[in-house]
Amino acid sequence: MPEGENFWNPYRWVNIQKATSNEADPVYQHSYLGCTGQVSCELEALTPLFVGDGRGRFVRRADSGQPIVPATSLKGAIRSLAEVVSGSLSPFHQKRNGASRPRRSSGRQSGMQLDHARRIFGHLAGGETFAGLVRFSDAILTTKPTGIWKQYRVAVGQPKSSHRAFYPRGAAGSARHAGTSAPNSSHRWPASIQRRKFYHHHVGANVLSRAPSTISQVVMLTPAPPGTRFRFTVAFENLREEDLTLLLYCLALEEQATVRLGPAALGYPTHGGGLVLSGPLRHKIGGAKPHGAGSVRIRVNRLSWTSPSERYRTGKGIEVLDGEALVEEVSRWTSDFVSRNDETMQELRSMLIYSAEDPRKPIRYPSYRWFKNNPQTRLKPTK
Repeated sequence: MPEGENFWNPYRWVNIQKATSNEADPVYQHSYLGCTGQVSCELEALTPLFVGDGRGRFVRRADSGQPIVPATSLKGAIRSLAEVVSGSLSPFHQKRNGASRPRRSSGRQSGMQLDHARRIFGHLAGGETFAGLVRFSDAILTTKPTGIWKQYRVAVGQPKSSHRAFYPRGAAGSARHAGTSAPNSSHRWPASIQRRKFYHHHVGANVLSRAPSTISQVVMLTPAPPGTRFRFTVAFENLREEDLTLLLYCLALEEQATVRLGPAALGYPTHGGGLVLSGPLRHKIGGAKPHGAGSVRIRVNRLSWTSPSERYRTGKGIEVLDGEALVEEVSRWTSDFVSRNDETMQELRSMLIYSAEDPRKPIRYPSYRWFKNNPQTRLKPTK
């Protein structure tokens, strides 16, 4: 939140706590060392959902014209979460502000060591490749399009890394400190800290935020309305138990989380003692997130798996879980993540919590007039 203002910027930063012993040998697909199976999921739009085709329309199947959420969008969103939770590096991490570029792996090819996310989702850098052990399907519309797919006029463009009001040289987006990807921020990051951008939920939004009439740089978007549902699957092969656990947590998240927001994250003039929010954690997927799009619920409906080595030794077949048995098993497997309360998980929960009691609204970027009235806060760095 810009200090002294009554609106919140659309996103904040989460600092990533790098795992102390994160690198290990990847498990290749020809080995019989882990679990192989499939997770069946349902995705429900909680706010308007927009996954664009580059022309303002929702992506659709070439054969039937039905809307889909592409596998690449799903895999990218879940991988990003896995990197944050496991302390792994982004595949696109860049050298900035004089900081040395952290390594993504060590060793070469068959002898290389990969961090947790790369062992699951794959690795490609510097001539080194690892295909990964998960395959996402496209998310297919489960019913006829629900509601009216309205067209919205929204502002285009987003801040760039050169815009210091939004990408300052160090402001940490903390649940306890300032919500500081914001104008007037005075907090600074150490150059070695890795961080990831997350967008606020526009809880209960049924429409996108329309562009003011004074803005000429606009685009027309047609999102799926809230309540639209899709289904998709995640196939996995040779996942170790700790890998499957991380994957399941990042798919299912937490149905009941408690988040304490410090007074600085809520705005200095109000909520002097902070605020406790309770509710589920929800994903953000697709485009137009600053305008209220992209909040979704992912339900894990079915899990089937087998251990090839166990199957050959004991004849044990494929195990299938659904219903209450699945809920209990996923809860057991992911309990270590749910119980974590380190800084990264606190900040992550503060951005993923979906609660009608969340006071962080209205959510919008500062207007051009705001910057004109606050000349001490520049959009671009001075030379």
